[in-house]
Amino acid sequence: MSEIAYYGSCPSEEFVKHAFPDSKISFFCYGINVASFMDDRKVTIKTIEDWPEPIKKRLKFEARKGFCDRLKKAAPKTLVIDFSRVTRASLMRYKNTLLTVPYELLEAAPDLQRNAFSILTVIPFGNREFWTLVVDAMQKFCDFIIQDLPETEVILLDAPPTADYRGVLIDNNTYMVDFCRWQMRYPMSRMLIDYCLERISNSRVLTPSLHLYSDDTASYGPAPMHYSESVWREIATQFQARGGFEGLPRSSDLVSTLTNYSGLMDAFTTTALSNRNLQRFSLDILHGALPYLFARISNPAENHFGDPIDSHDVVAAFRWILGREPESALTFLNHYALSNRRELRETLLRSFEFQSQVPLYAK
Repeated sequence: MSEIAYYGSCPSEEFVKHAFPDSKISFFCYGINVASFMDDRKVTIKTIEDWPEPIKKRLKFEARKGFCDRLKKAAPKTLVIDFSRVTRASLMRYKNTLLTVPYELLEAAPDLQRNAFSILTVIPFGNREFWTLVVDAMQKFCDFIIQDLPETEVILLDAPPTADYRGVLIDNNTYMVDFCRWQMRYPMSRMLIDYCLERISNSRVLTPSLHLYSDDTASYGPAPMHYSESVWREIATQFQARGGFEGLPRSSDLVSTLTNYSGLMDAFTTTALSNRNLQRFSLDILHGALPYLFARISNPAENHFGDPIDSHDVVAAFRWILGREPESALTFLNHYALSNRRELRETLLRSFEFQSQVPLYAK
């Protein structure tokens, strides 16, 4: 009986369940950001004893740390990884330790949230500090796999979102909004997959080559990457038929990637035709965010971290200089990607919009 491990979220758990039904799971880590996974500094959070059990249980489990030691001790034959949680979960700092924000806390009552965030410092998803921590942890994670698990086969799951939901939705807008979010999350996952492929020689990538859809048989509810049970079975069947790990490609398949992006665009266009604002916002994210995120994640330049621009800087600059909000996600990201606050300010001051307002101010 071979030993299997998985790290990530529902895609890795679902894949392992169907692709390795007779194997022993020697290690698993569900729902923890890689930056927290690689932070071994233990901590005791005494102030959460009166919190609801699900939140308290998750935080205490993560605060014990030691994930790398446990994975090393397990020494699995195969490690399955998906980066779903890295690309959607914010981080928190408690004393000197990093923790992942549990979903249960985000859904808690306002009083509990105020109490929680008065003792836990939130590092929002996507800001400069967040990606600095994630990129640093990704490098440490790759080094750990190479040095401590050189014989372990690493399968990186590429789980693209699907707009094809065949179940019953109470709120028809729920799936559309979630799909909009995943338009941005999926390219980030792809970048982290490529990051590992370049560094871990004993790694392969699995990209589903069949029509993806979700329905009420999905184990985790209506989300674009919660595939139907029958889809996961077919993914597992194809994986085994092609020779398992050895049958997977060593590098990204450009054709599959482009097909996924093309399908993503077509599916979203169909799904969001009834709401032009939602469609515009999502297209801005997909087209505007990719080059910027790729630069930040795969090869972060010093100018992104020297005199950093935070998201609130962009909004504040637009409000104070132009008297309005950024008109789109693309505009926001283009200004967020500038080197520093001085360049942000000068860009807006030089803009035609501001220059046309100057004569009015002079009067």
